[in-house]
Amino acid sequence: MLYETIAVIVLILPVSLVATWSLRSDVSRSWQLGVMIIGPVGDAWLTWLLMCWLEMGFVATWTSVISVGLISMMFIQPIFSPRRLLVFRLASQQIRRKPRQAALMMAGLLVASSIITSSLVVGDSLDETMQSEIDSVWADTDLYIFSIDRRTGITNNLDQNLTTSFGQSLSEDNLADGWMHGIESTSTLSRADGLAIPSVSWFAYDDWTGVSINQVAADELELNANDEIEVTWFTSSSTGKLIRNYRNLTITEVIPMEGIGSMGGSRSPSLFTSLELAQEMQEMEWKVNRLRISLEEGLVASQTIPEVESTFDEMILAEDSSFEVNMDGDAISISYDSGLGRIDESVMTSWRENHTSLLDGGTAMEVLQIPIIQIEQGQSILSLPDDRIERILIAEDGDWYVSAGGVSFQIDRGGDSHLWEVPDGGLIYDIELNNGSMMIAHSNGLTEVFEDPDEDVIHHIKGEEVRLATTPSNGQYELPSTVFSLDHIDSDGDEWLAIKGLLGSEVLHLENDEWVSTNISAEWLLGDDEGVLFGSPSGWQTSDGLSSPEGWTGLREGFLLDESGTLHRFSSDGTELIAEPASDCDGRVFADDGFQLCSTTYGVLIETETGDQPRLPLTVDLGGIGILPQLLLATNTSLSPDMGQILIADRLSSLDQNESVLFNGLIPYAYGDDTPEILAINGSMSSINAPGLDELETIIIGLVNLSDGEKLASASEGERSMLIINGGNETAILAWLDDVAGTKTMDLRIKAAKEEASQSAEEGAGVLSAMFLVFGTFTIGAGILLVLTIVIMLAEQRRVDEATVRALGLKRSDMRSMALMEGVMTSSMASILGGIFGIFLAWLISLAFSSVFASAGADSLEFSFGLESMLIGMSCGFLIAIFTLWMTALWTSKHNIVQALRGINPSRQRGVPWWMMLLIIVLIGSGSLSGLSLLVLSSDSLLFLPLWHITASLLLMGIIPIFTFVLPHMMKWSVRNTGRNTMSVLGIALFVWALIPDSLDPVRSGREPDEITFAILGLVEVFAGVMVLSGLAPRLASWFGRRKFMTKRFGPLVNVSLAHPGAAPLRTAVVMGMFSLTVFSVVVLAGYSVQFESHSSGYVEDASGDFEILLTSSRQAPINLSEDPFEWGLENTTANDIDAVGIVSRAVVWVEKGNDSTGYVLRGVDDGFINHGGLPLEEWDSSLGATQEEAWAAMKENQNIVFIDSSFALIDPNTGEAMSGMTLLLGDVITLTDISNPGNSKEMQVGGIMSQSSNLFSTGIWLNGEVVEEQFGGVVTRIYVSHNEDVQSEALEEKLSKDLAKQGVSTSVIEENILVLLGLIFAILSIFQSYLALGLVVGIAGIGVVTYRSVSERSGQIGMLRALGFRRRMVKFGMILEISWVSLLGMLNGAAVALAFHTAIHNTIWQEQGVELILPWTTIIWLIIGGWIMVLLATTIPVSRATKITPSEALSSIE
Repeated sequence: MLYETIAVIVLILPVSLVATWSLRSDVSRSWQLGVMIIGPVGDAWLTWLLMCWLEMGFVATWTSVISVGLISMMFIQPIFSPRRLLVFRLASQQIRRKPRQAALMMAGLLVASSIITSSLVVGDSLDETMQSEIDSVWADTDLYIFSIDRRTGITNNLDQNLTTSFGQSLSEDNLADGWMHGIESTSTLSRADGLAIPSVSWFAYDDWTGVSINQVAADELELNANDEIEVTWFTSSSTGKLIRNYRNLTITEVIPMEGIGSMGGSRSPSLFTSLELAQEMQEMEWKVNRLRISLEEGLVASQTIPEVESTFDEMILAEDSSFEVNMDGDAISISYDSGLGRIDESVMTSWRENHTSLLDGGTAMEVLQIPIIQIEQGQSILSLPDDRIERILIAEDGDWYVSAGGVSFQIDRGGDSHLWEVPDGGLIYDIELNNGSMMIAHSNGLTEVFEDPDEDVIHHIKGEEVRLATTPSNGQYELPSTVFSLDHIDSDGDEWLAIKGLLGSEVLHLENDEWVSTNISAEWLLGDDEGVLFGSPSGWQTSDGLSSPEGWTGLREGFLLDESGTLHRFSSDGTELIAEPASDCDGRVFADDGFQLCSTTYGVLIETETGDQPRLPLTVDLGGIGILPQLLLATNTSLSPDMGQILIADRLSSLDQNESVLFNGLIPYAYGDDTPEILAINGSMSSINAPGLDELETIIIGLVNLSDGEKLASASEGERSMLIINGGNETAILAWLDDVAGTKTMDLRIKAAKEEASQSAEEGAGVLSAMFLVFGTFTIGAGILLVLTIVIMLAEQRRVDEATVRALGLKRSDMRSMALMEGVMTSSMASILGGIFGIFLAWLISLAFSSVFASAGADSLEFSFGLESMLIGMSCGFLIAIFTLWMTALWTSKHNIVQALRGINPSRQRGVPWWMMLLIIVLIGSGSLSGLSLLVLSSDSLLFLPLWHITASLLLMGIIPIFTFVLPHMMKWSVRNTGRNTMSVLGIALFVWALIPDSLDPVRSGREPDEITFAILGLVEVFAGVMVLSGLAPRLASWFGRRKFMTKRFGPLVNVSLAHPGAAPLRTAVVMGMFSLTVFSVVVLAGYSVQFESHSSGYVEDASGDFEILLTSSRQAPINLSEDPFEWGLENTTANDIDAVGIVSRAVVWVEKGNDSTGYVLRGVDDGFINHGGLPLEEWDSSLGATQEEAWAAMKENQNIVFIDSSFALIDPNTGEAMSGMTLLLGDVITLTDISNPGNSKEMQVGGIMSQSSNLFSTGIWLNGEVVEEQFGGVVTRIYVSHNEDVQSEALEEKLSKDLAKQGVSTSVIEENILVLLGLIFAILSIFQSYLALGLVVGIAGIGVVTYRSVSERSGQIGMLRALGFRRRMVKFGMILEISWVSLLGMLNGAAVALAFHTAIHNTIWQEQGVELILPWTTIIWLIIGGWIMVLLATTIPVSRATKITPSEALSSIE
């Protein structure tokens, strides 16, 4: 309060002191002087108190304080000063005696109040509209609490008991007066006939019952209570996969769009169910995902958040934050079972800071687990489906490995491999090797897996099988009741069948189309050059009776093992020695093609030219723990080797110890980074004598350094998988873990939802108000000029009256006071009326906006206004008016008494007026200060160039009058019309300054001007044009009027008509300025409109390419449609109508370039999108192709290429930076980083920039879809659809909507969406243009006033002209010529400068962007012609009155 009181004193006291000082001799008592000094300050301070009580803002408070202080000062003086009492009476009598003049004055003065008020009230209306929506959505919710996965954007579940504790604790702490928890999600609502709403907000909270929908949903689906609906929603599986669910529910109630019914928005469909039902349906038993808090009255949500976080931090325990603690004796292990299963670096930092006290003499080990996807040492080692292999089959292009539940194929023995597993943990019954594929019979059906990994696996459905392998030609045979295996062979028409059953094995032979049992017992059949071989675990034999040696073990594929374990092969020719198997072979499975392959306890061992190499499975089944990938381990102890080295497990002992090994981490590989880490073998794990390490041999395949581990695991520095503690202080450790657990470890977000939404609404309303204020400034300027015109005219008319008063003894200060008192009275009334008119104007604008919004399907603008807006409008308008009147009062009080009483026009002073010298000093001083500020301003600043032009303009306006006005008067040079000369030279100089080449100006040279610079230059040139026209144009017109062809046709009419504007250059300049300023602003905005209209004509193509329809959804409910429309299950749509489909996936990442980074959207495109041409590119790297189609195709092949939207290339003139916040050019290298896992990143190169409108309709960084989906977890949220030429987009979209809405997919015609948006923009621009046109109305009113008063002032002159022979027609023509001259020159000046403004901007900025220059000629023509016609209409009455003046009437009025 102290500072505010001081501010009031500083603002009001100096003015009050100065005003009172001039009256010190007129007041008899000192206390009266004290009241005159202190009274205004006291009134202002009381006003400040009132404003504080009313909770007004800064502007409203202080403008009201100043206004009341000035009014108080003006009206206290008459109470104590007799002179001021006389002045007050004269001023009030002046208003009552000449009400028309007072009305004219008020009309000019109310412009500022009405414009400011209307601008602010429009903002109030928008704020109220948005606030009403906010109140509907958030109601009493002050804090909105949820947990969200940083990567997927999907909310995490919260324990219901925990949220209950949260709510109760806040209530007990007197922070909350209410709370509720529940589930919020999205769903799809469908009717039985297929009509559906793709996306519906689903709310379920405590104490709610039944199933309800709001009125919007009911109207859209035409449903009522007791009707049945199908609800579709997504749930996440344990692996994170989204699963679509369906269920039919009966509606119990339709809720109106108020209260709960509008929680999703006042125009949005919503579903409401009981919490128990939602938990059951969404498999969230005792789980919620939202907590809403209503705070105690008086608490500010944003300020309460830290206290709420502190409260929650104290309540959240380790188990709530997904920490898993296991204790075994004095050993404790701490891990994290959420996300990637890593303990955050912040938690580990806390551990390292406190570990000494927590260990209490014990030991600790930080562990990082590194899942591995591949190991290479010349050949790829991880290639098996399981560590127990049942069969190895050698094919032409590689090897097949078969386990009990899966198969894998490794290309060329050491190359890449791919794996297939039986779904749902099923078993393989039999296999058949075909050419290029393997047929697998398993517990879930029949599947064909191909050697080529790009070939899709074929699952054969019962009844739709295809013949792929030979079958018995005669199936008429009787099988045992239980069959373990069947094997069939056809050897040159000789068919055999081996059957293994419960009672043993038998072999059947086909003889004369009948199956005949033989005395051979076998399980396996093998073709041979001489016939068929029969095998079983007891050995092999031929049909001729040749058998393998007794006691040898038979193996598949004709292999035998003798008693010593040596490997042999059996054939019709007998047994053949192969080799002694390697020591690691377990003797179960072999294959040989010159190099031996055998099964081992850990997988497979392969003989190579350089030695044996192992093959390991991609994953390891650890029983109760589950299936894990192969793991490396890194610790902070001596167990880990030095950086760049590895200690290998015994399973890798057959690797060459002298060669490095390449490791690919699973996580970076999954994220698209296939760059391996190279590690040197530094021994084996078995060489380390550490307790329990031998048990780890079954789990991990090596120990590495932590630095290498962090790279292989894509882990941030300091992240760990586990913390193992031995002998620590158990109590302290658990307490520490509970202490570090909190909102951050839970990823808990606490949002001041309602407050933030309200702030956003206020900011949006403020922006709209600011835009109207900016545009309204031109109208305010025109209003000020109108006031100046009226004041100048009234001053001329009142010269005699004021001179009489001066002759009676009043001083010049009294004359100024009288003008100000009259001004205060008229301004006060004008401000009030202006505020009222501003509200009316804002109501009209709100109607226009409502119409525009309604056409776009949005809410109408709810008209509303507040006291604060009215106070600001009225007080600001009052202050502007008083300042204008005070400036003019300084001038009008200088009249010569004698000249005024005798009716003589004031003679020009021979000297230089004091105000001229003061103005010159102010201009030069301001220009100098502006120039000095350039020295401290960065040359790269956006303000540098505009400030330089302001400096130059001010200095020119200050220096030129010295030479054209001051010196001629001081040196008494015989120079005529110094005033006109000054105006002309000043205008020409400003024009020259704007037009000189940049190369001649060292400051401008090398700097590109922006739109701010051009706007300032435009206003300066408008002023310059007015100066030139006011000073030079009358002379040119006079010279032109004296030409013989003009005098012969019009006589002296032209010169006589233009003599009056030339004789009153100030008044002429003011009127011209009104027209110039208004027309300039309207044409500038119209220029932007037509330029945008032209530029936006290509927006449809930019946003759609050759596609016509867009299917959309969200990350929470991604689109689950293939690239083949025939698989979409279409019922109303003909799939043949669709000729192309482009699938686009979405993810969010950090984009980094150097030190700059920003969060942005990734868009991943598939082959269908690319093959159909993609979206238009503005430019692209020529190395990618000659056409944009080739560039898109190059992206398909090169996964390191990205195309960026134009927001990275378009520069914001206000900031000088790209609109995205980061400037990117072709060829720039950027890093894309996973938001949830900073260790996952990928470097990309900018290969193309999309069309300029892409920042509006195609936002994102576009790249290969595989990278987005596999590395950054992208999901499909868009599908672009193209149709055949004979299909209508609207009809196809309607059919697709019927088919896909029930799947949660929204459909739209791209062109319609864009045209609606463009229509909205054009309509808003039209509203702004109309608002600017108010200035033209003011200008027209001004010239009407000028003409009206001019006729009254010049009645004598008109009469003399009539007496000299001028006819009525000539007088009328002369008046019209004078009016047209002033108005048209003003409008043409504004239009010309505006055209130059647009041309300059185009040549400097837009041309480089390929934008064609389009000027608003239509607007200019209509504006000038329409404005001129309106001027003529406005002046019809005074012009007609002038023609009716007779010579006798006019001459009789001349004294």
